[in-house]
Amino acid sequence: MGRLRFFLKLAFICNICFLLAEVSYYIDYKGHFQELLKFILPMGMMVAFPLNVLVLLIATIMLFRRRIAWSALPPYVFIVNVIILLVQFYFLF
Repeated sequence: MGRLRFFLKLAFICNICFLLAEVSYYIDYKGHFQELLKFILPMGMMVAFPLNVLVLLIATIMLFRRRIAWSALPPYVFIVNVIILLVQFYFLF
């Protein structure tokens, strides 16, 4: 259960990087923050979507099978990850 909580939080951080990567396409930053974007873009565009789908799928299956309780997960992180997953489907597909 501790690992699932860790991966939910890691997926949340990657999802924030995804949102920053998407925002960086629309904002003209004129070469500033180039070093920061070198880390944000790969984590946001390559890692966030597969990790988010995998973690949410495992968490949902465990919740339906009653292996873990809703209170054992950080519910706000779970809900925000689901919302960001919908945004990822919109932008990626």
